[in-house]
Amino acid sequence: MFSPTLKNPSPPLKNLLLIHRFIVLMGIGLIAQSTTAATELHLSNGDRVTGSVIMRVEGKIHFRSDLLGDLVVNETDAAVVEAPDTPVESLSGLPPIDLPRGKKNATAATLAAGSSAPTAAPPPKWKGKIELGFLNQSGRNEINNTSIRVESEKNTGPDSLRLTGRYLYGDSNGVTASDRADASFRWRRDMSPRVFSQTLSSYAKDKVTEIDLNLEQNGSLGYQLVEADAHKVDIGAGLTLQYRDAENTDSRINYFGEVFQDYTYKINGHFTVFQAINLLYSPSESARLIRAKLAAGDLSPEAENFKVRFNSTLQGKVSESISLNLRYEFEYDNAILNKEARSDQRITSSIGYAF
Repeated sequence: MFSPTLKNPSPPLKNLLLIHRFIVLMGIGLIAQSTTAATELHLSNGDRVTGSVIMRVEGKIHFRSDLLGDLVVNETDAAVVEAPDTPVESLSGLPPIDLPRGKKNATAATLAAGSSAPTAAPPPKWKGKIELGFLNQSGRNEINNTSIRVESEKNTGPDSLRLTGRYLYGDSNGVTASDRADASFRWRRDMSPRVFSQTLSSYAKDKVTEIDLNLEQNGSLGYQLVEADAHKVDIGAGLTLQYRDAENTDSRINYFGEVFQDYTYKINGHFTVFQAINLLYSPSESARLIRAKLAAGDLSPEAENFKVRFNSTLQGKVSESISLNLRYEFEYDNAILNKEARSDQRITSSIGYAF
């Protein structure tokens, strides 16, 4: 027996054959579309967003979601995972496998091998930078300036942690102009897209002003005033407790009201400007007692106790790890009776290494 072949089918039969082929092609297309991998954005706080990746640039993921619109997140705070919309088992007529939450995104290959692909974002790591600056001048004047700085930060969900350390030394013609060491730890927590709380613990020691120990604990509320691709401005206010032990004075605890402002401007992928200012004021008249090598006859009447700290940095990236940094710093402490020792300002250039 044999099946006849229609070499010249009639027009109605030809139309039926074309419709049949169209239906088959549509079915193949729908099956291919149903097995196409969907993209999910897994955030470090456990949330998942479905959509598509627009681009990755400067350590950020630009992601488009049909529900939430366009999102921009740090690569350290999220992971992009490709997951099949339709389980492979359902295509073969088998019931889908009910996997635990952490294994929902295993691919067909890993399922066949009996393993699952990791779905959670990698745990956030500390990122930091070490800066070294040195200036030596000889001839008419003998000047030496050395600065060492360490910065490290980690973002995990709504929490942002930041550690800093600094040592500054300088002498001019054999006279010590600066000899200071300080460190701080900041914990900032987002309470809403704009509002955050923070605590700042700091330590300082300054041989020039004869401050043997200065400890400060601050608690503040802040507001994100500007959040744009290039500009970011934060402002806030809070209270600060200070413990200070200095030469020729009794150690004591003071309290301050504090306001602060942080500004970041990304000029382009290579240059960034950082600026920060802190203003502290204490209504306590008994806090201003640091003599700083003045004789008793040179003491002036007590005045208001306030402090000003200003820091501005221009950072230029040479590579992903190496940067050149130009800083201007100004500090003023009205608790020091010696007027010449109250203010300290410097311009430093340094080489930074990111880790």
